[in-house]
Amino acid sequence: MNRQNPRPMRALPLTLSGLLLLGASGAALAQSSDDAFDLGTLILRNQEDATGPVGDDTNPPTVTGSKVPVTLNEVPQSVSVLGRDEIERFGANRTSEALRYTAGVTSDVFGDDNDYDWLRIRGFQADQTGIYLDNAQNLSFAFGSFFIDPYTLERIEVLRGPSSALYGGSNPGGIVNYVSKRPGGRIRELSVGVDDATGGWLEFDMGDDLDGDRSYRVTGRIEGGDKYDAFNKGWRGTLAPSFRFTADGGTEVTLLANIHVADEKHNGSTFLPYFGTVEPTAQFGFIDPDANFSDPDWDSYKRRQASVSAIVEHEFDNGFTFTGIGRLGVAEVKERYYYPFGYAGYATTPSDAQGTLSMIAFEHDTLVKTAQTDLRYYGTVQSGAVEHDLLFGLDARYYELDETQASGFGTNRVVNPLAPGIPILGAPYQDATTKQDQVGLYVQDQIRWGNGWLATLNLRHDFVNTRQDGAGAFSRHDSETSYRAALAYEAENGFTPYLSYSTFFNPLIASTTSGVTDPETGDQIEAGFKWTPDGGPFSLTAAAFRINRENVVTGVFPNQSQLGKVRSDGVEIEGRYDFGNGLQLAAAATFLDVEIRDDSNLALIGNTPTLIPESELSLYGSYEFSGSLKGLQIGAGIRHRGESYADPANTRKVSSATVYDLFASYDFTDRLSGQFSVTNVGDKRYVTGCQDLYTCSYGSGREISVSLTSHF
Repeated sequence: MNRQNPRPMRALPLTLSGLLLLGASGAALAQSSDDAFDLGTLILRNQEDATGPVGDDTNPPTVTGSKVPVTLNEVPQSVSVLGRDEIERFGANRTSEALRYTAGVTSDVFGDDNDYDWLRIRGFQADQTGIYLDNAQNLSFAFGSFFIDPYTLERIEVLRGPSSALYGGSNPGGIVNYVSKRPGGRIRELSVGVDDATGGWLEFDMGDDLDGDRSYRVTGRIEGGDKYDAFNKGWRGTLAPSFRFTADGGTEVTLLANIHVADEKHNGSTFLPYFGTVEPTAQFGFIDPDANFSDPDWDSYKRRQASVSAIVEHEFDNGFTFTGIGRLGVAEVKERYYYPFGYAGYATTPSDAQGTLSMIAFEHDTLVKTAQTDLRYYGTVQSGAVEHDLLFGLDARYYELDETQASGFGTNRVVNPLAPGIPILGAPYQDATTKQDQVGLYVQDQIRWGNGWLATLNLRHDFVNTRQDGAGAFSRHDSETSYRAALAYEAENGFTPYLSYSTFFNPLIASTTSGVTDPETGDQIEAGFKWTPDGGPFSLTAAAFRINRENVVTGVFPNQSQLGKVRSDGVEIEGRYDFGNGLQLAAAATFLDVEIRDDSNLALIGNTPTLIPESELSLYGSYEFSGSLKGLQIGAGIRHRGESYADPANTRKVSSATVYDLFASYDFTDRLSGQFSVTNVGDKRYVTGCQDLYTCSYGSGREISVSLTSHF
């Protein structure tokens, strides 16, 4: 799971007010020196379009993977962009649910977990060091995370493959960039909905333009009621106000806030034994996916978080643009719950007819404080027949985690579960404050020449400091250089083949018995193509890649070492086609071959790590009626997850599973519409994956929701 024993980050934090002053002073400096520099002519790219609605554009502009506005085919890595239609299609209320039809992404890694988005990209865990909000990292260690409600997002963008040359220390498999809804234009949306678990929600999205080049937007969502498993209930709410204005001198400023509060219980379908979920037991067959073995009078999940961001942008007279983001955030998460750890005596199989479970009572109190900024200066210089799109950037990040963790023990049973009671917890085994800061300087040059040739060169250097107090106190300084080099050719028919090579590093926060850890490092080579004809009815992308990951920590605490090497080979395909008669199809396929290349346990070399399915396939289709049924749209999806290994020794497997989803929408009037969705139509009982024979997770069962949305 890798949500315990964290250690955060400290980087030169730039306050929001400081960012605004820097933007204003930078504008004045550039304007006063126009006569001294002739940097060529900028080919303007609209930043707002690169973060705004996607619509039906098969080659939309984006800033993910480039940090400057470019079209999707100009990013020399595999990228997916999900707009509001794709996020809302099956009523997703977590981003991991919205990504179920995206190539390269394994969502719901630990099943139907209500309070956390477990994600992997190209086989590697992405939910801690691979989550970004508006291109700035939402770093997470252990339980110190920020939850982002997908209703507050305009887009979800997935950049696959190592990205340290732009983003610094991060997940080698890729990143997920959440793009916030932003002000601009008149918006009046109100939605109410219910589901068959007797839960309900209210959503609103209001905004408008004001005098003086100002605009506002307020987005919010509150949901409450029962969940789908036993005694699981509670409420959560999100409020995301934003405001945009243009200062004297032409600097555009966008202020974004995000507040999230939750008071809920935990679901019981995660962290269950292999025998009883993947394979039946002789005593009772399978564990009920809706069972909950925690104690309803003790179980609790509470989250209080808030962040505020400032995004500034200024276009200079010399043709270059300055843009930057600064963000401050704080999150408090308090949890306590029971979870099974095998059967009686911590065995992997039951020894009695009741299926007595060994229960771990767990409690933590976590406080996160974070500050970060990313400043970019970019533009285009013409040098004869060669065009250089130049980017110069600096980003800094500070992350502080103050946490305590304690545990106790109890029992329950599979057959007729009982409340295990209020536990007696031991003294905290983790009581520490961890800090990590990262400062990075980076440069990018996208070189265009001939009739469509495009080379992308990136270079970045990072300084990272990590320290922790408490019993496991340590301090470490890292200095790492990352780079990316790519070559592509943009043909007139929209076909763009490319070849790229990139390196990465991922700073760790654990000290092993052999000494303080170095960052994980490695590289990737990727070859692929993007076929996105201008104004055409289809898009098709494909990529083949190899990722080498080194300095992987292996072994079991406290006997750990940093000898591990893992290789991920894979192929991804993603495409969509609009037939022009109301019918649209979209498909995605991922094939992975992940292998342990070195390990302190020699018996594991050549094996595949757990939680990595060998394949994932999806197909989605929708049809929009015309004539007397105009306004009606129906759709269906198929998701298939291939086999994965359930234990490090590769002696047990998790079976493949295929589930089906449905949705329908109807426009009653121009201002009133309804939506109906059903996920896992057949209510199939299946396991998304197992970390080991003690930790397996059920996927979501059938979930039905109905909503009405008014635009006024």
